[in-house]
Amino acid sequence: PSRVARLGYMTGTVSFSPAGESDWVQAMVNRPLTVGDRLWADADSRAEIQVGGALVRMNAGTSVSILNFDDRILQLQLTQGALNVRVRRLERDQVVEVATPNLAFIVRQVGSYRIEVDSDGTATTVIVRTGRGEVYGEGASYVIDSRQPYRFAGTGLREYEYVDVPRFDEFDRWSGDRDRRYDGSPSARYVSP
Repeated sequence: PSRVARLGYMTGTVSFSPAGESDWVQAMVNRPLTVGDRLWADADSRAEIQVGGALVRMNAGTSVSILNFDDRILQLQLTQGALNVRVRRLERDQVVEVATPNLAFIVRQVGSYRIEVDSDGTATTVIVRTGRGEVYGEGASYVIDSRQPYRFAGTGLREYEYVDVPRFDEFDRWSGDRDRRYDGSPSARYVSP
């Protein structure tokens, strides 16, 4: 692909397992990422994956794998923990998807999203801060926007509950600070996105 995913930022202990390997090593900033690579952000750790017009931020206790990646699609698997996904640019034929143990969430518009998977993998919470996305389960799909966050259990999307819009936590504040750094970067005035 002409796009490159990379581990653009990390703090604390972040582990990396390359595609086809079972061993884990200490991750390194600027590491290119490809299909099959896995990342784990340990306690008190965070990481940021940068790819094209998307920034994917991992909270502590989060496990992510790259399922599919090319010029058109970025498909991640979140097995536990929380991601803040900011999509700054989305071309007409591009797809950003986060698969969890019980659903798939596809970003449909530029925006800011939070996806959380319980530590036992039985439920997924989807929060659309701005933008619009779609969740897919067995035989069902729903459009989700910023009006209402949802928590889904099971794989058919039939078991769901409305959740209150959560207050911003430390992870959200950190993600917001990272966004402001990108938006206010002096180089952004001279270099194309």
